[in-house]
Amino acid sequence: MKQILIKTSIVCVVVLLFPFILTLFLSSTPKVNDAIEAMNFKIKYNKDGKTENINFDTYLMGVVAATMPAGYHMEALKAQAVIARTYALYNIALLTEDGHSDRNFTTTELGLAYINISDMEQYWGSDEYKDYFTKIENAIHATEDKILVYQGDLILPVFFETGSGYTRNASEAWNVDIPYLTSVSSKQDVTSTNYLKISEYYVDDLISLLEKQYPGISLSKKGFFDDVHVSERDSTNYVTKVTLGGQTVTGEEFAKALGLNSNYFYIEEYNGNVRIICTGVGHGVGLSQYGSNAMAQEGYSYTEILSHYYSGTDLISRKN
Repeated sequence: MKQILIKTSIVCVVVLLFPFILTLFLSSTPKVNDAIEAMNFKIKYNKDGKTENINFDTYLMGVVAATMPAGYHMEALKAQAVIARTYALYNIALLTEDGHSDRNFTTTELGLAYINISDMEQYWGSDEYKDYFTKIENAIHATEDKILVYQGDLILPVFFETGSGYTRNASEAWNVDIPYLTSVSSKQDVTSTNYLKISEYYVDDLISLLEKQYPGISLSKKGFFDDVHVSERDSTNYVTKVTLGGQTVTGEEFAKALGLNSNYFYIEEYNGNVRIICTGVGHGVGLSQYGSNAMAQEGYSYTEILSHYYSGTDLISRKN
Protein backbone atom coordinates (compact mmCIF):
# COMPACT_ATOMS: atom_id res chain seq x y z
CA MET A 1 0.00 0.00 0.00
CA LYS A 2 2.80 2.41 0.88
CA GLN A 3 4.45 1.72 -2.48
CA ILE A 4 1.21 2.66 -4.25
CA LEU A 5 0.96 5.88 -2.26
CA ILE A 6 4.53 6.83 -3.15
CA LYS A 7 3.87 6.29 -6.85
CA THR A 8 0.60 8.19 -6.65
CA SER A 9 2.30 11.16 -5.03
CA ILE A 10 4.85 11.23 -7.84
CA VAL A 11 2.10 11.27 -10.45
CA CYS A 12 0.42 14.14 -8.60
CA VAL A 13 3.63 16.16 -8.62
CA VAL A 14 4.04 15.66 -12.37
CA VAL A 15 0.42 16.65 -13.05
CA LEU A 16 0.66 19.76 -10.91
CA LEU A 17 3.96 20.75 -12.50
CA PHE A 18 2.39 22.27 -15.65
CA PRO A 19 1.61 25.77 -14.29
CA PHE A 20 4.95 25.71 -12.47
CA ILE A 21 6.73 25.09 -15.78
CA LEU A 22 4.97 28.03 -17.41
CA THR A 23 5.98 30.29 -14.53
CA LEU A 24 9.60 29.30 -15.00
CA PHE A 25 9.45 29.89 -18.75
CA LEU A 26 8.08 33.38 -18.24
CA SER A 27 10.81 34.22 -15.74
CA SER A 28 14.20 35.53 -16.82
CA THR A 29 16.60 32.81 -17.94
CA PRO A 30 19.42 32.29 -15.42
CA LYS A 31 23.01 32.47 -16.62
CA VAL A 32 25.47 29.65 -16.00
CA ASN A 33 27.51 31.90 -13.73
CA ASP A 34 24.41 32.63 -11.65
CA ALA A 35 23.98 28.93 -11.02
CA ILE A 36 27.65 28.47 -10.13
CA GLU A 37 27.51 31.39 -7.71
CA ALA A 38 24.46 29.76 -6.12
CA MET A 39 26.36 26.55 -5.38
CA ASN A 40 26.64 27.32 -1.68
CA PHE A 41 23.22 25.88 -0.88
CA LYS A 42 21.58 23.16 1.16
CA ILE A 43 18.74 20.88 0.17
CA LYS A 44 16.22 19.73 2.72
CA TYR A 45 13.73 16.88 2.55
CA ASN A 46 10.65 17.09 4.74
CA LYS A 47 8.86 13.91 5.75
CA ASP A 48 6.41 13.21 8.55
CA GLY A 49 7.22 16.54 10.18
CA LYS A 50 10.95 15.86 10.20
CA THR A 51 13.56 17.68 8.11
CA GLU A 52 16.58 15.88 6.68
CA ASN A 53 19.58 17.56 5.05
CA ILE A 54 20.68 15.83 1.85
CA ASN A 55 23.63 16.50 -0.43
CA PHE A 56 23.18 17.44 -4.08
CA ASP A 57 24.09 14.04 -5.53
CA THR A 58 21.69 12.29 -3.16
CA TYR A 59 18.97 14.69 -4.28
CA LEU A 60 19.76 13.97 -7.94
CA MET A 61 19.59 10.23 -7.31
CA GLY A 62 16.16 10.66 -5.73
CA VAL A 63 14.92 12.71 -8.69
CA VAL A 64 16.15 10.25 -11.31
CA ALA A 65 14.63 7.36 -9.34
CA ALA A 66 11.29 9.17 -9.17
CA THR A 67 11.14 10.40 -12.74
CA MET A 68 12.51 7.57 -14.92
CA PRO A 69 12.17 3.77 -14.73
CA ALA A 70 15.41 2.45 -13.25
CA GLY A 71 15.25 -0.49 -15.64
CA TYR A 72 15.96 1.83 -18.55
CA HIS A 73 19.29 1.75 -20.40
CA MET A 74 22.24 3.39 -18.64
CA GLU A 75 22.60 6.05 -21.36
CA ALA A 76 18.97 7.08 -20.88
CA LEU A 77 19.54 7.30 -17.12
CA LYS A 78 22.62 9.44 -17.71
CA ALA A 79 20.52 11.77 -19.86
CA GLN A 80 17.95 12.00 -17.07
CA ALA A 81 20.73 12.71 -14.55
CA VAL A 82 21.88 15.72 -16.62
CA ILE A 83 18.26 16.85 -16.88
CA ALA A 84 17.80 16.61 -13.11
CA ARG A 85 21.01 18.54 -12.41
CA THR A 86 20.25 21.27 -14.94
CA TYR A 87 16.64 21.57 -13.79
CA ALA A 88 17.68 21.93 -10.15
CA LEU A 89 20.34 24.56 -10.86
CA TYR A 90 17.93 26.50 -13.08
CA ASN A 91 15.41 26.66 -10.25
CA ILE A 92 18.00 27.42 -7.57
CA ALA A 93 19.35 30.33 -9.64
CA LEU A 94 15.83 31.68 -10.22
CA LEU A 95 14.82 31.36 -6.57
CA THR A 96 18.05 33.07 -5.50
CA GLU A 97 17.46 35.86 -8.01
CA ASP A 98 13.92 36.27 -6.66
CA GLY A 99 15.20 36.86 -3.14
CA HIS A 100 15.42 33.37 -1.62
CA SER A 101 17.80 34.54 1.08
CA ASP A 102 18.80 31.64 3.29
CA ARG A 103 20.25 29.29 0.63
CA ASN A 104 18.11 26.45 1.96
CA PHE A 105 15.89 24.79 -0.63
CA THR A 106 13.37 22.01 -0.09
CA THR A 107 12.92 19.18 -2.57
CA THR A 108 9.42 20.52 -3.20
CA GLU A 109 10.69 23.99 -4.13
CA LEU A 110 12.99 22.54 -6.77
CA GLY A 111 10.00 21.35 -8.77
CA LEU A 112 10.59 17.69 -9.62
CA ALA A 113 9.38 14.50 -7.98
CA TYR A 114 11.79 13.02 -5.45
CA ILE A 115 12.14 9.66 -3.68
CA ASN A 116 14.19 9.58 -0.52
CA ILE A 117 16.99 7.02 -0.33
CA SER A 118 15.26 5.27 2.58
CA ASP A 119 12.14 4.66 0.47
CA MET A 120 13.82 3.26 -2.62
CA GLU A 121 13.91 -0.39 -1.57
CA GLN A 122 10.18 -0.40 -0.92
CA TYR A 123 9.54 1.50 -4.13
CA TRP A 124 11.46 -0.94 -6.33
CA GLY A 125 11.23 -4.08 -4.26
CA SER A 126 14.05 -5.99 -2.59
CA ASP A 127 14.91 -8.06 -5.69
CA GLU A 128 15.68 -5.02 -7.84
CA TYR A 129 16.87 -2.56 -5.21
CA LYS A 130 20.64 -3.14 -5.32
CA ASP A 131 20.88 -3.21 -9.12
CA TYR A 132 18.68 -0.15 -9.60
CA PHE A 133 20.38 1.84 -6.85
CA THR A 134 23.80 1.10 -8.36
CA LYS A 135 22.66 2.03 -11.88
CA ILE A 136 21.31 5.40 -10.81
CA GLU A 137 24.33 6.12 -8.60
CA ASN A 138 26.61 5.36 -11.56
CA ALA A 139 24.52 7.57 -13.86
CA ILE A 140 24.96 10.51 -11.49
CA HIS A 141 28.71 10.01 -11.14
CA ALA A 142 29.28 9.34 -14.85
CA THR A 143 27.75 12.73 -15.68
CA GLU A 144 29.30 14.59 -12.76
CA ASP A 145 28.85 18.39 -13.04
CA LYS A 146 27.43 18.13 -16.59
CA ILE A 147 24.68 20.65 -17.41
CA LEU A 148 22.80 21.78 -20.51
CA VAL A 149 23.01 25.35 -21.80
CA TYR A 150 21.71 27.25 -24.81
CA GLN A 151 23.90 30.15 -25.93
CA GLY A 152 25.45 30.31 -22.48
CA ASP A 153 22.18 30.18 -20.56
CA LEU A 154 20.92 27.28 -18.49
CA ILE A 155 17.95 25.59 -20.11
CA LEU A 156 14.77 24.35 -18.50
CA PRO A 157 14.90 20.72 -19.70
CA VAL A 158 11.26 19.62 -19.65
CA PHE A 159 10.43 16.01 -20.45
CA PHE A 160 7.52 13.60 -20.68
CA GLU A 161 6.91 9.85 -20.68
CA THR A 162 5.99 8.80 -24.23
CA GLY A 163 5.45 10.74 -27.43
CA SER A 164 3.37 10.30 -30.55
CA GLY A 165 6.09 10.16 -33.20
CA TYR A 166 7.23 13.79 -32.92
CA THR A 167 7.80 16.08 -29.97
CA ARG A 168 5.94 19.40 -29.88
CA ASN A 169 7.00 23.00 -30.33
CA ALA A 170 6.79 24.90 -27.03
CA SER A 171 5.48 27.85 -29.03
CA GLU A 172 2.41 25.82 -30.01
CA ALA A 173 1.96 23.87 -26.80
CA TRP A 174 2.39 26.72 -24.31
CA ASN A 175 2.51 29.88 -26.43
CA VAL A 176 6.09 30.51 -25.33
CA ASP A 177 8.84 30.49 -27.96
CA ILE A 178 11.73 28.43 -26.57
CA PRO A 179 14.40 27.86 -29.26
CA TYR A 180 15.68 24.59 -27.80
CA LEU A 181 12.17 23.12 -27.45
CA THR A 182 11.19 22.56 -31.06
CA SER A 183 9.59 19.57 -32.73
CA VAL A 184 11.93 16.64 -33.46
CA SER A 185 11.38 13.06 -34.51
CA SER A 186 10.71 10.50 -31.78
CA LYS A 187 9.41 7.63 -33.88
CA GLN A 188 10.56 4.94 -31.45
CA ASP A 189 7.70 5.98 -29.16
CA VAL A 190 5.21 4.04 -31.27
CA THR A 191 6.67 0.77 -29.93
CA SER A 192 5.81 1.63 -26.32
CA THR A 193 3.13 -0.47 -24.63
CA ASN A 194 1.75 2.84 -23.34
CA TYR A 195 1.68 4.45 -26.77
CA LEU A 196 -1.98 3.71 -27.55
CA LYS A 197 -5.03 3.88 -25.30
CA ILE A 198 -8.58 3.47 -26.60
CA SER A 199 -11.49 4.51 -24.40
CA GLU A 200 -15.14 3.84 -25.19
CA TYR A 201 -18.14 5.62 -23.67
CA TYR A 202 -21.89 5.41 -23.94
CA VAL A 203 -23.00 8.74 -25.36
CA ASP A 204 -25.30 9.48 -22.40
CA ASP A 205 -22.51 8.72 -19.94
CA LEU A 206 -20.04 10.99 -21.71
CA ILE A 207 -22.61 13.79 -21.92
CA SER A 208 -23.15 13.53 -18.16
CA LEU A 209 -19.42 13.59 -17.51
CA LEU A 210 -18.81 16.61 -19.73
CA GLU A 211 -21.80 18.57 -18.43
CA LYS A 212 -20.57 17.94 -14.89
CA GLN A 213 -17.11 19.23 -15.81
CA TYR A 214 -18.49 22.15 -17.83
CA PRO A 215 -21.84 23.20 -16.29
CA GLY A 216 -22.44 25.87 -18.95
CA ILE A 217 -22.72 23.46 -21.88
CA SER A 218 -25.82 21.68 -23.17
CA LEU A 219 -25.32 18.55 -25.27
CA SER A 220 -27.79 16.19 -26.91
CA LYS A 221 -27.40 12.52 -27.75
CA LYS A 222 -28.73 13.02 -31.26
CA GLY A 223 -26.35 15.83 -32.14
CA PHE A 224 -23.39 14.73 -30.04
CA PHE A 225 -20.83 14.31 -32.81
CA ASP A 226 -21.74 17.68 -34.30
CA ASP A 227 -21.59 19.38 -30.91
CA VAL A 228 -18.42 17.68 -29.63
CA HIS A 229 -15.43 17.65 -31.97
CA VAL A 230 -11.79 18.62 -32.28
CA SER A 231 -11.65 22.11 -33.77
CA GLU A 232 -7.90 22.78 -33.80
CA ARG A 233 -4.61 20.87 -33.77
CA ASP A 234 -1.01 22.00 -33.73
CA SER A 235 1.54 21.09 -36.40
CA THR A 236 2.24 17.73 -34.72
CA ASN A 237 -1.49 16.88 -34.43
CA TYR A 238 -1.84 17.41 -30.69
CA VAL A 239 -5.29 18.82 -29.99
CA THR A 240 -5.28 22.47 -29.00
CA LYS A 241 -9.04 23.19 -29.09
CA VAL A 242 -12.21 21.13 -28.63
CA THR A 243 -15.71 22.43 -29.36
CA LEU A 244 -18.33 21.46 -26.76
CA GLY A 245 -21.61 22.80 -28.04
CA GLY A 246 -21.21 26.56 -27.96
CA GLN A 247 -18.11 26.45 -25.78
CA THR A 248 -14.46 25.91 -26.68
CA VAL A 249 -11.94 24.32 -24.30
CA THR A 250 -8.27 23.51 -24.71
CA GLY A 251 -7.12 20.06 -25.65
CA GLU A 252 -5.30 19.82 -22.32
CA GLU A 253 -8.49 20.65 -20.39
CA PHE A 254 -10.51 18.08 -22.31
CA ALA A 255 -7.86 15.39 -21.83
CA LYS A 256 -7.68 16.13 -18.11
CA ALA A 257 -11.48 16.01 -17.74
CA LEU A 258 -11.58 12.54 -19.29
CA GLY A 259 -8.35 11.24 -17.74
CA LEU A 260 -6.65 10.81 -21.11
CA ASN A 261 -2.90 10.21 -21.21
CA SER A 262 -2.23 13.15 -23.53
CA ASN A 263 -3.98 15.68 -25.72
CA TYR A 264 -3.12 13.76 -28.89
CA PHE A 265 -6.48 12.11 -29.51
CA TYR A 266 -9.30 11.50 -31.95
CA ILE A 267 -13.03 11.38 -31.21
CA GLU A 268 -15.13 9.04 -33.35
CA GLU A 269 -18.40 7.17 -33.45
CA TYR A 270 -18.11 3.42 -33.00
CA ASN A 271 -21.14 1.13 -32.93
CA GLY A 272 -23.30 3.96 -31.64
CA ASN A 273 -20.87 4.78 -28.84
CA VAL A 274 -18.06 7.32 -28.52
CA ARG A 275 -14.54 6.05 -29.01
CA ILE A 276 -11.53 8.19 -28.12
CA ILE A 277 -8.18 7.07 -29.49
CA CYS A 278 -5.30 8.60 -27.56
CA THR A 279 -1.58 8.23 -28.21
CA GLY A 280 1.41 9.18 -26.10
CA VAL A 281 1.71 10.01 -22.41
CA GLY A 282 2.37 13.56 -21.26
CA HIS A 283 2.60 17.04 -22.73
CA GLY A 284 4.91 16.11 -25.61
CA VAL A 285 7.45 18.94 -25.17
CA GLY A 286 11.17 18.30 -24.73
CA LEU A 287 12.64 14.87 -24.15
CA SER A 288 10.58 11.71 -24.56
CA GLN A 289 11.78 9.31 -21.90
CA TYR A 290 10.67 6.24 -23.83
CA GLY A 291 12.29 7.64 -26.96
CA SER A 292 15.44 8.34 -24.98
CA ASN A 293 15.59 4.73 -23.83
CA ALA A 294 14.94 3.44 -27.36
CA MET A 295 17.76 5.61 -28.73
CA ALA A 296 20.07 4.28 -26.02
CA GLN A 297 19.20 0.71 -26.96
CA GLU A 298 20.07 1.55 -30.55
CA GLY A 299 23.57 2.61 -29.47
CA TYR A 300 23.21 6.37 -29.03
CA SER A 301 25.10 8.00 -26.16
CA TYR A 302 23.46 10.23 -23.58
CA THR A 303 25.12 13.25 -25.18
CA GLU A 304 23.57 12.38 -28.54
CA ILE A 305 20.18 11.81 -26.92
CA LEU A 306 20.24 15.21 -25.22
CA SER A 307 21.38 17.07 -28.32
CA HIS A 308 18.60 15.41 -30.33
CA TYR A 309 15.75 16.38 -28.01
CA TYR A 310 17.07 19.81 -26.94
CA SER A 311 17.93 21.46 -30.23
CA GLY A 312 21.05 23.64 -30.36
CA THR A 313 22.08 23.05 -26.74
CA ASP A 314 25.58 22.40 -25.43
CA LEU A 315 26.64 20.00 -22.70
CA ILE A 316 29.24 21.62 -20.48
CA SER A 317 30.72 21.21 -17.00
CA ARG A 318 29.34 23.69 -14.48
CA LYS A 319 32.84 24.00 -12.94
CA ASN A 320 34.53 25.14 -16.16
